[in-house]
Amino acid sequence: MYKIFGFKNDEHLGKVAEVEFSIPKRGRYAYLLGNFNAFNEGSFRMREKDERWSIKIELPEGVWYYAFSIDGNLTLDFENNEKTVYRRLSYKFKQTVNVAKIFSGEKFYHYPSLIYAYSFGDVTYIRFRAIKGTAKRVFLISDQKYEMRRKARDELFEYFEAVLPKKEELEYYFEVHTIDDIIDYGDFKVDFSKQKDMFNVPHWIFKRIFYQIMPDRFANGNPNNDPRNCIELNNIVTHHGGDLEGIMDRLNYIEELGANALYLTPIFESMTYHGYDVIDYFHVAKKFGGDKAFEQLVDELKKRDIKLILDGVFHHTSFFHPYFQDILEKGKESKYRNFYRILSFPVVSKKFSKLLHSNEPWIEKYQKLKKLKWNYESFFSVWLMPRLNHENPEVREFIRTVMKYWLERGADGWRLDVAHGVPPDLWQEVKKDIPDDAYLIGEVMDDARLWLFDKFHGTMNYPLYEALLRFFVYEEITAEEFLNWLELLSAYYGPAEYTMYNFLDNHDVERFLGLVGDKRKYLCALTFLITYKGIPAIYYGDEIGLEDMDIPSMESSRVPMEWNERKWDEEIFKATKELVRLRKKSKALQRGTFVPILFKNKLLVYERVVKNERILIGINYSEKEAKIKLPEKAEILMGQIYGERLLPFSFFISSL
Repeated sequence: MYKIFGFKNDEHLGKVAEVEFSIPKRGRYAYLLGNFNAFNEGSFRMREKDERWSIKIELPEGVWYYAFSIDGNLTLDFENNEKTVYRRLSYKFKQTVNVAKIFSGEKFYHYPSLIYAYSFGDVTYIRFRAIKGTAKRVFLISDQKYEMRRKARDELFEYFEAVLPKKEELEYYFEVHTIDDIIDYGDFKVDFSKQKDMFNVPHWIFKRIFYQIMPDRFANGNPNNDPRNCIELNNIVTHHGGDLEGIMDRLNYIEELGANALYLTPIFESMTYHGYDVIDYFHVAKKFGGDKAFEQLVDELKKRDIKLILDGVFHHTSFFHPYFQDILEKGKESKYRNFYRILSFPVVSKKFSKLLHSNEPWIEKYQKLKKLKWNYESFFSVWLMPRLNHENPEVREFIRTVMKYWLERGADGWRLDVAHGVPPDLWQEVKKDIPDDAYLIGEVMDDARLWLFDKFHGTMNYPLYEALLRFFVYEEITAEEFLNWLELLSAYYGPAEYTMYNFLDNHDVERFLGLVGDKRKYLCALTFLITYKGIPAIYYGDEIGLEDMDIPSMESSRVPMEWNERKWDEEIFKATKELVRLRKKSKALQRGTFVPILFKNKLLVYERVVKNERILIGINYSEKEAKIKLPEKAEILMGQIYGERLLPFSFFISSL
């Protein structure tokens, strides 16, 4: 069941409630799951209270979806009859779950929190929320009277927005027109200069285009590094010999593309090619060139003004990490017994140990080990990745130490793996201890509101990716519905939408080109990504049309980079470079206001505006020509429009 224990005004998110979730106690451990943590174990561990598993968390007003995990098994709340099927294409989730309606009962609401009143760029945004259908028109009354635009709607509310010239301070109230009456709401005053500490982000990120690399799959710069004694499962899940020296060899290529920031998947010692099972957090893997190669890479990147963020795996470690191996050897006597979520001792059986140390091929051994039981919590029930105990102060100190260590050695930020599986307050502690100019993004695969501002500067924008899949790939939603999705994320995230890490694909999902199956469609989606709010990222190989859909889904995005230029798609490569060039030189695309002009059926027309710069973008995502009349002074920067005719599955970008 869930109970609401009152509401308060939060300085970041506005109206939030303290909510207790509980379920009768059974099993050895329990977690609260929901769309607030992508239904992932680890972040909200429940405690025993009066023969029940229980936890209290704070949630913004709205409709939330939840379930429980008991001993690793998704379990519904049988004390709540309200259920629905919750579906997310972005992380392949489709389950019957429970519904929690968090609502204070207030018909209208505004509070000058960060997402309801903020300045960004050269404008100030003021937002107002109302129960759906109650407000016909809303006006912001300040130095003048502004009619607020009906911005977005969700299951319960409608959100209104006024965009004003940038203010340092503002006194205002709202005039709300209902069917029966005109109501004056509130008397507010905001000093926007005080918000700087609440939204203090590294300013270098706005001019960056990220390029994500899986080092093993990118380029082999030194065959002497090629790995030995690693886990090899089959011809697909294997090492390809890529290393940091290979990345250095290809920096001219990365510069030619226009990317000026790199995100590398884990580079630390591990037993797998992907590196998400870290054995040693303080040394770069020998298979990637070791610490010396990292130092050289950092030096080269600094010379070229290319930023670098690393992948931090702190939800779990490798089974072969020395701390976990100490537990295997010493059991209850190990000083690291509380470093992990150990359920009982011994942590593995004699049969498990015997098989693990046998001479059987890894592909057979690994599959047999999966079928045995073990007495510790792990990432997605993978024996190789035991879960850390994030309540242990020593674990928290360890995470902070590792992150600071690599920032001091030249990294410019971190992407935190399975961030939604780690308690938010841990990230809150970490952020306070990290330099202000380090970019922190969390892997949060669903609604990110609980993870922004005082935890991360941004997250991997999976809710935006969900919208991109539904509109561009599966064509489940219209342009009108796509716009509402975008505007709803804007209402939820406030200024943080400008610092989100936006992508079409990455190492955990299929390549977008393969999904749409048409380079025209892919370029339409890429145009949207590069011209929309947030920090855009390109996954290695996307720029040359790399795809391979004939292998298992997760591995389909991890094929080795193709360096034979005769196999490149030159049209995609040229278009990607041009889009990147436009983005890097346009302040409107980096920090400008998003102004929707026409979102109808499959046609998207919008502007990005900052000061005296206006960029107009049109995307026709249909099989029919679209008719668009451009202003007389419009100058086409990219793409093509023939008179007033925009061809099927095509786009244009123009300056006004």
